[in-house]
Amino acid sequence: MRALKSFSLGFGMVSVPVKLYSATDDKRKALPIHNYHTECKHRVKEPQYCDVCEKFVKGETEKGYELDAKTDKYVPITEDDYERLQLESLANIQVEAFIDEFDLDDTRIYKDSYFIAPDEVGAKAFCLFCQAMEEAHVIGIAKMTMRNQEHLVSLAPKNGLIVLQTLHWSDELRDGTELVAYATITDQEKAMALQLIKGMTKKDLDFSQYTDKWREAFVELVQAKMEGKVLDVPAPKPSQTEADLAKQLLASLNALSVS
Repeated sequence: MRALKSFSLGFGMVSVPVKLYSATDDKRKALPIHNYHTECKHRVKEPQYCDVCEKFVKGETEKGYELDAKTDKYVPITEDDYERLQLESLANIQVEAFIDEFDLDDTRIYKDSYFIAPDEVGAKAFCLFCQAMEEAHVIGIAKMTMRNQEHLVSLAPKNGLIVLQTLHWSDELRDGTELVAYATITDQEKAMALQLIKGMTKKDLDFSQYTDKWREAFVELVQAKMEGKVLDVPAPKPSQTEADLAKQLLASLNALSVS
């Protein structure tokens, strides 16, 4: 796998250099669907400029399924074509199964979240559906079509609504076994790590304490540029050696006891 970025992962005073990899594959992106200039039938690349006609062609393009990249041969695809797909999920969200609410243990499978609420005439049946799922402690698995694509989804009752979450298809979940690391861990190191994790564990975590610092930093960056200033690039934490691990664990535990 190709690493997306390098980071430093920290807990307590322990700092671990790590790399970020994508855990899923978007199979839909692999489909050769591109924009083509309607007039000359050649593929258009962003920003919607036709190399053949040598002009910008915004508003003069159509979607096409690529057959031959060398000759720009393609099959035109229109919005009406998507409506003609032979899919029951175009107009229905049909629950196909129920599973225990804890069975979706691979959190990589989740994508986007939505609320489902009833039309006025469907309120009673909707409430029955929600309450029955809540008492059975199950979530529903279904399919639906949205934005011209079919999605696998989960349906879970939440505060009188249903939370619908789109899921990755099973063949989009990467294996990742080639990334697994192996190392010898001493009993003392493991004991200190478990003690540190226990000390940092909270029963009721208030997620409202986590705010979007990126927006704040972006506004600060824009303000600095307006004032002709150049902000420094944040320095990464220094990497540690394995000999430092026990010392950092002990320092983290001492800091935890003080706080």
